[in-house]
Amino acid sequence: MLEKLIAEIQSGGTLETSKLAARLGTTPVMVEVMLEHLQRTGHIRLVPSCADGCNGCGLKKICQAGSTTSQVRIWQGSVKMNP
Repeated sequence: MLEKLIAEIQSGGTLETSKLAARLGTTPVMVEVMLEHLQRTGHIRLVPSCADGCNGCGLKKICQAGSTTSQVRIWQGSVKMNP
């Protein structure tokens, strides 16, 4: 299932946990666990904030950067798994 999640991440775009869960046939909680695993193993990393202060970011209106209630997380990095 991690390979399917990685394929979804590599396809790009904006991804919501609930939509990923539906595509993968699992729960949003399981997707969260898999994302945390990919982060711990160095395949992805959580970006704490936009480097340019959100200028030019397509998520600017929904992100609420700096807000304690923000639900948007931005991941980046190499998403490659060893066979």
